[in-house]
Amino acid sequence: MLERTSPLVSIVIPCYNYGRYLNFTLDSILTQSYSQWECILIDDGSTDNTKTVATAYAAKDKRFVYLFQNNSGPSDARNNGLSHAVGKYIQFLDADDLIDKEKLTLQVNFLEQHEGADLVYGNALFFDTNELPESKIANAVRGKYSSLKISGKGGALVKNLCINNFIEISCPLIRKTLIDNVGYFDTGYLIYEDWQYWFRAALAGAYFAYEPIPGTETYISHGHASLLGNIKKCLKYGIELRSYMMSSLPIGLKLYNLYRMFKLQIKKGFIG
Repeated sequence: MLERTSPLVSIVIPCYNYGRYLNFTLDSILTQSYSQWECILIDDGSTDNTKTVATAYAAKDKRFVYLFQNNSGPSDARNNGLSHAVGKYIQFLDADDLIDKEKLTLQVNFLEQHEGADLVYGNALFFDTNELPESKIANAVRGKYSSLKISGKGGALVKNLCINNFIEISCPLIRKTLIDNVGYFDTGYLIYEDWQYWFRAALAGAYFAYEPIPGTETYISHGHASLLGNIKKCLKYGIELRSYMMSSLPIGLKLYNLYRMFKLQIKKGFIG
């Protein structure tokens, strides 16, 4: 465990009607070997027991902070959390995901030792939401969409982000200076907001470090309804994101990616 003078990590969790999963997520924070964290819980207008669960944790541990807002979507909720965050590093975490107990310790150590990296991310593993709590991590498996993992910056990073979102939102530990440079999430996106954010960060010259250090795994739940389960919304925001990417690319990258990007995405069903 690091010294108590170690840098603060701000964990930002948006939650909308995921109270039934939230306690597992918050327990994975409490078990962190790294103790210098604050956890900002943004209740995005939930109508379930989210408030009850979140305030119970906040009452037991002052590192948890509960904030309520009218339902505005995940981008606005994360932005609200960022506006209250005071840590040197930012950890986004969805309200139904888990992180390995060593994740913060190992990734803080990495960023402290590698000043050129703006964020570091490891592997994402996927588990069935409906499994018993003790079996979630044990039965987690690598997902088919997480095979591409790269380190770098500049054109190569931008090219790969044009094709696919290869970083799940809960995977990276991010320097707050990157957030300060890139800005907040675009609230116009209710889906793919993280993908759009990574693309903006890549265009801004950020260095992404892929370091699959054992103990830095993020566990992503599946098997329940989510925004990504809405095909019409996926199509709508997929088209908007592609248009944004093409309008933002330098001419060289635009010409390189135009045919490749749209051919792949039409095949996958995002557009057309």
